[in-house]
Amino acid sequence: MSRLAEAPFFVGRADMVAAVEEALLSAGAVGAVLVGDAGVGKTAVMQQALASRAADLLVVRIRGSKGSYHQAFRPVNFLLSELETDVIDHPVTVLRAVSELLNFQARGRRVVLAVDNIEYLDPSSASLITQLVLNGTASVLLTSQDFTAADPMFASLWRDGSLKRFDLSPFTAAEARAFLEAELEGRVSVECVHLLLRMSGGNARFLQASVRALRGRRVVEQDGTWVLLPGGTPVPTEVTEVATAVLDGLPAGQRDVAHLLALAGRLPIPDLHRIAGSADVDALQSAGFVVVRHGKQEYVELTNPVLGAGAVESLSAPRSQELYARLADDPELIDDLDPERHARWLLRCHRSVSADLGLAAAQSARTDGRYCDAVDFTEIQDAHRSSAAVAAERVRALTDAGRFEDAANALSLAAPLMEQAAPADAVRMLLADAALHTFLGLQGVENPVRDAEHRVEASTSLPPEETAALRAEILLARGELASLDGDYALSRDLMLALRTEAYPLDVDRKISSDALLCEAWAMLESQLDALQLADDLADRLQHGGVSHRTREIAYLRLVTVYSASGSWASGSQRLGLDIEDGEVAHRGSSVQLALGLVLARYGQPEDALALLKPAFDQLRVGDPNRLLPVAAGAIAFCHTMTRNIQDAIPFLVHAEPAPGVPWMVRRLTAQLQLSSLGLREAKSEAAQQLQVLGQRDRERGASLFELSAFTSSVRLGNTGALAELSDVAARVQGPFARLSEMFAKGVAHRDAEVLLQAMELAAAAGDQNFGRDAARSALSAAQAMGNKSTVREVQQRARQVLVNETAGGPMSQLESLTARESEIAQLAAGGYANREIADIMCVSVRTIEGHLYQIYSKLHVSSRLQLAELLPTPLQ
Repeated sequence: MSRLAEAPFFVGRADMVAAVEEALLSAGAVGAVLVGDAGVGKTAVMQQALASRAADLLVVRIRGSKGSYHQAFRPVNFLLSELETDVIDHPVTVLRAVSELLNFQARGRRVVLAVDNIEYLDPSSASLITQLVLNGTASVLLTSQDFTAADPMFASLWRDGSLKRFDLSPFTAAEARAFLEAELEGRVSVECVHLLLRMSGGNARFLQASVRALRGRRVVEQDGTWVLLPGGTPVPTEVTEVATAVLDGLPAGQRDVAHLLALAGRLPIPDLHRIAGSADVDALQSAGFVVVRHGKQEYVELTNPVLGAGAVESLSAPRSQELYARLADDPELIDDLDPERHARWLLRCHRSVSADLGLAAAQSARTDGRYCDAVDFTEIQDAHRSSAAVAAERVRALTDAGRFEDAANALSLAAPLMEQAAPADAVRMLLADAALHTFLGLQGVENPVRDAEHRVEASTSLPPEETAALRAEILLARGELASLDGDYALSRDLMLALRTEAYPLDVDRKISSDALLCEAWAMLESQLDALQLADDLADRLQHGGVSHRTREIAYLRLVTVYSASGSWASGSQRLGLDIEDGEVAHRGSSVQLALGLVLARYGQPEDALALLKPAFDQLRVGDPNRLLPVAAGAIAFCHTMTRNIQDAIPFLVHAEPAPGVPWMVRRLTAQLQLSSLGLREAKSEAAQQLQVLGQRDRERGASLFELSAFTSSVRLGNTGALAELSDVAARVQGPFARLSEMFAKGVAHRDAEVLLQAMELAAAAGDQNFGRDAARSALSAAQAMGNKSTVREVQQRARQVLVNETAGGPMSQLESLTARESEIAQLAAGGYANREIADIMCVSVRTIEGHLYQIYSKLHVSSRLQLAELLPTPLQ
């Protein structure tokens, strides 16, 4: 049984449930009406709102139906059956008798009439219900698909403000996630959420049906997370049944229009009027079945694409052919059809699909991030075996899906086509070969790129604009390969060359080139230029015209730039990733991983793990960006932060980068591993290795990583890296560089005030981890001065600023201590003996010993050494 069917809670709409409860129980209110489409969740909200106060209510359930609309009192007949015959002859006596009956049954409880489908109530039943409300006998909780069709008396209650109306929309991404996690009893990857949301349109009923259709097939459990496997997307049987029932109830002409739109997706108004007649189109628009989209040309499409998919699934081959024949006499209209829908329509008619149409359909699916669909389109009638263009598209789709071995096999299969391939197709095949060499960790990455360049230069018959476009594509590919190898100077130079030569770039390639340049500027010493370009890119990414793959990679680069430079607060808003409703659900597990890394870095391990673990599990299915090692390293780091070392161990094997992993992934993973080491037992060793890591970054020219490594080294107590930190912080731009520079200055001069300013700056940027380290260093500096008032000031300011502590972290564990115990713990961790602490605090040694006993018990430690692991060691 579904957990949702038996659980005493409702997920996804807690705020609405609370508001409905208030409408039912507050003084002066008579109840609520829930309005929304069938399956959107009205009844579930009703049931949960009533269940929360079940003991205090007498709930009377009433249901309207189409069949009883013309039968007086049919829905409430169970109430009248207990009345005498002469009573039901007059409405006044009926009202009086039913009121008395309900009051008797209630025995002091509040009466609530829970009425489903009020638009189907007969006038007599509707009148009785509203009169029971008006005379104070009962409150109501109503549901309706079409409130305008309900009895006007209900609308009167709403207009006077006593009846509260709640309109239920389809589930948002966040609500769908909560629903699915309850349904599946586990974490759900964002790919699962995105697909199931698209299959259901956010309709709760269809969402459950979609889960049933995919569970155990494409949606499978892996280590506690439900992940999405590659494959096709079926239409749930329930969706097909509902669509068939709805459309079968329409007149024949309107049903034809609906079927045409279900197959075509959309059609221009003039063409649809010519094919089917304006009267049927207008009737469907008035009934809300279709909607007109305005633009350069007005198009008509179904209001509910999910029902459209169900309608298509119900159509036979002859019926599909009959409908296609209506368009066949207009070649221009046929050519304007969406290529994916057109190809599927022809297949449904058992007709052939041209290689050009299959290619266009595959490109459309790949642009949308549906790589399995793209591969399927390339395989229609084995077009990938005879067309170099189709074969190249197949290789790109498999590569974008992270199926590198399959892509390499597809490339080998296409090798015989290369000799006769058009220059553009050959170039794309060769560039795909170079990318595969990189991701598979093979030698000779440069060879296919040179071959591509040679193809272009040797093709003297190419038009100049096509030659320029192919050269730009090769430059872009070189920049991408340089970025993957960590050669940001080369990547920068190549992207600047693209700008200087003014190569023609479409929207997608312009986004890609600017994202590469932004990343390179950030990694080198042009962070302000990078942030300015990042803001521009973030704004452009909010618009359409960008492929799923390009958008995903651009988001990954921008998250890195904003977080590493210390501009995450403003950057996340620019990217739309600070919204609770979960734009992440539309970005994929790679972006979710990047967000988890930010949270881990900023000292929020529990929140980070909630993102990292499902992303890790999904990436084990398909990892197109080779991010799995950094995901594992981040999870291990978070478990180490919360001192769950045993939970971290299983991820260590996945954190070892394999050949083909991008340089940035290897670099981030290395720092995470060293940071984990520093949290365990070897701060000094970790700090020294971080210093070495920073020196290697300096040799490579990756200044932002150099800054990060030296900062982490000093934060772990390695004052030997101070000079290098000060040097790089002076060269690098941006908020994080200023924070690191201030921190280095405070540590070098043992200046508690400067360190407190660094703490406040870090906390303002959301970096609680850095803020805690700065606070500890400030406390150590104050303790070194031996000034008791300064120590107390540091502690007070730290408590005021570091308010959002992560559960389980060292500072949050201190919250279990009293103010006096916290001060003693800090002094003991700072190396002070019991006698010295007693002198500072003007108490006896025995008192200090008693406090330390309580501290050890609360923090679950047994020695000063273990206490020092939770708290900072003093500066030497």
